[in-house]
Amino acid sequence: MSICLACILTVSCADSSSSKGYKESTVFAMDASCTARVWGAQPGQVTDEIIRLDKELDCHNSNSALSKLNSSGKGELSKDLKEFLEASAALTEKYPSGDITIGAVTKLWDVTGESPAVPSEGEIQKALDTCGIENIRISGDSCTLENKAQIDPGAAAKGYALDKAREKLKELNAQCAVVSMGSSTLLYGQKPDGKDFSVAVKDPENKGNYALRFTCGECFVSTSGGYERFFESGGKRYIHIFDKTTGKPVQSDLASVTVICENGLMSDQLSTCIFIDGKAKLKEYMQKPGIDVIAIDEKGNIYASDGIKDKITIENKSCSFGQL
Repeated sequence: MSICLACILTVSCADSSSSKGYKESTVFAMDASCTARVWGAQPGQVTDEIIRLDKELDCHNSNSALSKLNSSGKGELSKDLKEFLEASAALTEKYPSGDITIGAVTKLWDVTGESPAVPSEGEIQKALDTCGIENIRISGDSCTLENKAQIDPGAAAKGYALDKAREKLKELNAQCAVVSMGSSTLLYGQKPDGKDFSVAVKDPENKGNYALRFTCGECFVSTSGGYERFFESGGKRYIHIFDKTTGKPVQSDLASVTVICENGLMSDQLSTCIFIDGKAKLKEYMQKPGIDVIAIDEKGNIYASDGIKDKITIENKSCSFGQL
């Protein structure tokens, strides 16, 4: 069973024993193709849960709960939206680079939209003035967005949805599952063949190939990079990940970052944080308990935390392990 990250995921079974007995459901949610491959339960119940959350958290859908909050600046929160905002905000307090209040900035640039453009410095500063996790004020089930803050959940929503997918799989007593959402994946339970999962990470410089492969047990895996979503203007590439200190697409010295851990929202949001912070803070992140990190720089050097390094097989001969 192999998983390709940092793109729309394709999942194939490593052997015939693991390919027997699963059922599969694919939907489009959170701007990605989502596939749930499940052993011992109905996958449609998992993808239905993800669609339900998409309707809550899609900031581009004017009818979603989050869009209504962004539009009015205040409102009553559903259980899921409150949980998402509080969890993401708490993580931002520890790791400030990934901030879901970046919404005014991302809307201004519209990198993944129909009309991407480079805004003026004045426009950027005006959008930056709305950013800051302190602008999210939650009291009971009510929320106020101060200073015209706008929430963009793109760095964390898929991970949160996968957290809820795992809850659903437990409720269904599923044996095993792979739930893929483009750049984030849930690996659940025990494979029928008893082996670990095998995860393949795309080569950032050659998207048709894999850079490496690693094995792991049940976990969440998220990859962030700037090579899938971007636009070009004036001969320069502008990616979809933003530096909240400048209001501009980040210019990272890392090409991709993969985070493996036991919480979906954390894997999703931290992969973005580490990509933004770059090599300067990479060693610090690699020493954090409870997460494993794999990073690839633009020269093909691979950096991996001790907990995962011995489980990595390099697929691309132009890549090799580097030293920080």
